[in-house]
Amino acid sequence: MKRILLIFIILIGVYVLLTSNIRSWLPFAKGEATSAAAENIKMVDINLSAVKATIIPEKRNDVKADLDGKGEVTVKKNGDSIKIEYSRKWFDGFKIFNHTPELYIYIPEDYNRKMAIDVGSGYLNFEGSSVELEELKIDMSSGKVDLTNVTAKDFIHKGSSGMIDIDTLITNSGTIDMSSGKVKIENYQGELEAEVSSGQLDVQLNKLVDDIHLRASSGQIKLDLPEDADFKLNGKSSSGYIDCDLPLTDKVVEKSKIEGVMGSGKHSIDVDITSGMVKIY
Repeated sequence: MKRILLIFIILIGVYVLLTSNIRSWLPFAKGEATSAAAENIKMVDINLSAVKATIIPEKRNDVKADLDGKGEVTVKKNGDSIKIEYSRKWFDGFKIFNHTPELYIYIPEDYNRKMAIDVGSGYLNFEGSSVELEELKIDMSSGKVDLTNVTAKDFIHKGSSGMIDIDTLITNSGTIDMSSGKVKIENYQGELEAEVSSGQLDVQLNKLVDDIHLRASSGQIKLDLPEDADFKLNGKSSSGYIDCDLPLTDKVVEKSKIEGVMGSGKHSIDVDITSGMVKIY
């Protein structure tokens, strides 16, 4: 019986050796790299799962992905778009002689068109002092994303789970749709439309420059406004709780609504919740 068990273990070991990327177990092993020319590109589409990824803008005329670790990365150009995709086989998840794969994505520093990022799990961040795009779209089902100094004409975030942390986001139009997870944004500037069915949304503004629309069927929303913000608040709730710590004039507080004006009332802050909590302070 012991001999049969030993033979079985040996066979499993041989299978893993033959089907895994043995080089990635070794400290001196090189990763996989692939690239595509970035001329006339209007969209960079990044699809990731179970990898630690860093997007690095630099002086170059192509988009390149360099993988350190197990899995496979592809960079494909199709018309005016480039798609970067990382995948790994199920047995690559074994932790024996294994480390978290790292993916480095290099893009031209002057690229300013559209970018779509789909994060299934793992971690992603931008390297460099700032990012300037026409559109940034993030779709998360898990994992974590860290961004700093982002300027985008349109910002779109859809999350079913995971966490995104942004320090400084300037946009003409921001849309956030969360079914779960957590979004934290500091130094936000622009129009904002956010819907939270669960999870948590924290947004801090140094300057209120446009309207804000918040909807929650559950979960928690915190809106941190500057002391000199000019807005008119219109809050409605069928359940849940809306709280505003700021000194409002013409304030009306009832069971299902809260209204009031701060400063000139130039911008609108509309809140509609069926459950959960919204705090404005």
